[in-house]
Amino acid sequence: MPDTVTPNLFKRIFMNPLAVRELRVACRSWKLVIILTAYLLVQGAIFSIWLFVASDSQGLYQNPTSIGGGLFITLSVVLVVVVMLVFPAFSSTAIASEHERKSFDLLLLTPLTPWEIALGKFFAAGIQASIFLIATVPLFAMANLFGGIKPEVFFVILWLLVLLSLLISFLGVYASSLVTKSIPAVLVTYLFAFFFGLILLTVFIVLMVARAFAAAAFPLVGFLTDPTLSEGIYYVATLTVTCAIYCTFLFLSTTNRLKPTSHNKSTSLRLFWTAVSIVVPIQAGAYFLMARLPSHNMAYGTLITAAIYLGLLMLVPALSAPAEAPVPSRRVRREVEKLPQGLIKGGGFMFFPGGSRGVLHSALVLGLAMVLLAIVGWVAVGRLEARLDDMAQLAIDYREIIEPSRAPMGTAAPAPRIGQTPEKIRADLVTYYGHEYRGFLLLLATLAIGVLLASQVTWRISLSGLSKILSGVLAGLVLAVWLVVPIIAQNFAGGDDTSSFTMDQFSPIKAASISIEIGKARGGAAILEGTRAQAHGELADRLSTRWWTFAGTTLALTLGLLLYNIMSHRRVMRLVDQAIKQATERHKPLPAQVTEAALQQVLQQVTQPLPPATAAGEAPPQAGP
Repeated sequence: MPDTVTPNLFKRIFMNPLAVRELRVACRSWKLVIILTAYLLVQGAIFSIWLFVASDSQGLYQNPTSIGGGLFITLSVVLVVVVMLVFPAFSSTAIASEHERKSFDLLLLTPLTPWEIALGKFFAAGIQASIFLIATVPLFAMANLFGGIKPEVFFVILWLLVLLSLLISFLGVYASSLVTKSIPAVLVTYLFAFFFGLILLTVFIVLMVARAFAAAAFPLVGFLTDPTLSEGIYYVATLTVTCAIYCTFLFLSTTNRLKPTSHNKSTSLRLFWTAVSIVVPIQAGAYFLMARLPSHNMAYGTLITAAIYLGLLMLVPALSAPAEAPVPSRRVRREVEKLPQGLIKGGGFMFFPGGSRGVLHSALVLGLAMVLLAIVGWVAVGRLEARLDDMAQLAIDYREIIEPSRAPMGTAAPAPRIGQTPEKIRADLVTYYGHEYRGFLLLLATLAIGVLLASQVTWRISLSGLSKILSGVLAGLVLAVWLVVPIIAQNFAGGDDTSSFTMDQFSPIKAASISIEIGKARGGAAILEGTRAQAHGELADRLSTRWWTFAGTTLALTLGLLLYNIMSHRRVMRLVDQAIKQATERHKPLPAQVTEAALQQVLQQVTQPLPPATAAGEAPPQAGP
């Protein structure tokens, strides 16, 4: 009988037997055929009705360009609705149906690894979804023949629909791995599908239908609807990478759900979050290198949005990694022992399971992300300063900064001084940008302090003996209370918002706002003169006092929790070592020399001749033990 040959990695990925089975079952059933036929009939009816309404009595078209644009928008909206309503049905029951058919345990007994099982389910769901997109391409192409839609817009919209369908498919499979029943998985998937679809529809309608009105009120809309080549490449690449990040996270999470409890479920996710802490800042930096900066406020607002987005992303490892068990399984410990010790001692230990290792890794990725984002802020300031060589842009930026609505709260807006030269105005703006950048650094520090405290709270709850999921949920609730309660309490208490001490200053939300206002107030104090400069300087001092109060209090609480958690962790490890020692002593074998002596004694007693029988009924002497 020939030996079994293990297939190579290419075959394990692209010739997944589970995906082949799922696709065969789907193609042999009537469900896919009926849904696809109904969808094409609806799209064809919309296409025909639109052409009939747009034509005159003689069958001619007065404005074919508007027909093409309207058809493309309508077909795209219908396809988004289909993605929200139909695609979850193909993916949300992928794994839950295996539980209902009692075939999940048999699936785990096959030679397929957990990641191959998850990949097969994802491939099957994604290919079924792509059938709808491919079937719609001819209708989109016919609408494009009328004109009104640029070819690049045509392909970009189709690519966005592909990304949305993949994300919905991955989300459905992940939701299916969380439960053992199909109905709850379907409900969760439809909820997220509706959320993403609603956002996409809103953005699409604003950009394609109301862009003429929105561009007049919001210049950013016109900037997005008419991008340059480099901007278009950036937008497509950013959306693709973002979708890949979320799909990778869902794939890794699904794979971990399929693994036995003794397997290593942490290394892949920790490597993933390390990559995210590098990729997301690079995406933000690419924006300032490849895209136009239509206004100063938009550039600074984009920088702040990137910081908040990255801070929210870093909350996920901070609420999950420290909640792991303090002692990895025996299987994981054996895997670590087989690795090179230089790799482990060089920091590789942080990528293996364990609550203490999770705390170190979450701090590592957080620090890496914030440092890279600080570099991105420096790049953004450099781009803003380079724009000031244009005299028209110089006037626009100065007018934007001195606008009353942009002035720090509670003070008069800075105003240009009479007789200023362009060189002086440029120097003032460069100074203002520098102070704004320092305020951005305070914002990064605020986010970092908040995430570090969240990780310590998670570790503290997990050391009390609760499970990983429950520890993360409770830590998230504690964080939500910390964000909201001080602000609510301040609203009930009232008082001056610019006073030195208020209750809402202990909320990270308010502290983040204060850090931004500090930069603006310092900048106003630097470019103004007289009483205006003094007012901005006093405001900056008060805000700085409030921020340092928040930072000092939060850091003290974080360090206190860290010391307490370290002592609790050591106590837990001592208890674990004692339990292992006691278990070893109970099952400890006799030493080799004792066992050998006992064996020789038994052999001598067995091989010696039996003594003659004594009186009747007297038993012979018993052998030794």
